[in-house]
Amino acid sequence: MANFETQEDLPAEFQLALKDLIDPYTRPELSTHQIASPNGIAPAAVAYSADVPDNTEAASNRGVGRIVFLHDPAQFETWGSRMRVIAYVKSPLEAEMELEEDSASYYWDILKRALEKHGAISTHEAGTITKMSSTGMGALATEQRKTEIELRASWSPLDTSLAPHFAAWQDLVAAMAGFAIEGDSVVKISKAV
Repeated sequence: MANFETQEDLPAEFQLALKDLIDPYTRPELSTHQIASPNGIAPAAVAYSADVPDNTEAASNRGVGRIVFLHDPAQFETWGSRMRVIAYVKSPLEAEMELEEDSASYYWDILKRALEKHGAISTHEAGTITKMSSTGMGALATEQRKTEIELRASWSPLDTSLAPHFAAWQDLVAAMAGFAIEGDSVVKISKAV
C-alpha cells in the first residue's frame, strides 16, 4: 500500500521519481507521515512531515520538519529541473550553539552532508537559516530563555528518484534535534490516517 496519495494525473516523470516512496523508510527517532500538499505552488506536489517527540512530559517536540516534492515543467529554466524540493526544519538550539557566530553555516553543512551521504544529486540550492530567541517578560519573566533554529531550503533534484532527498531530509531533522547524522538504522513508516 502506498504511503502517499496517488494522483492519477501526476506526470509520468514525477510518478517514477515518487515510486521509491511507496514504502519509504525513516529514522527510528522520527514520527513521519504524509501531509496535505500546499496548493498553488506547482501543478503536482507530495508532502511529508516529521517530528522528534520529546520524551519528557512537556507537550513539545525536539525538532520538526516538512518536505514538499514539486513537479512543474514550466519551471525548468528557473529550477534547472522539472522537480523542486522544499524543506523546512525547526529545533530548539542548545545554549552552546546559540553563542556560535557560525551556527548557520554548521546547519547548512549538515544538509549538504546529508544529501551527499545519500547520493542525492541536485542543483540550484538556496536557503535561509534563522535563529530566534525569546525571553519572558512580566508574568513570564521566570521562564527560561528559549532559542530555536529554523532552516528553510530548496533544491532541484537531478536524480530519477526522490528517495535520496527524502532520506537526507530525515537525517537533517534528526541531526538538528541532536541525533547523529551517521545513524543507519531505519524503520518503515506507517500510512497516515
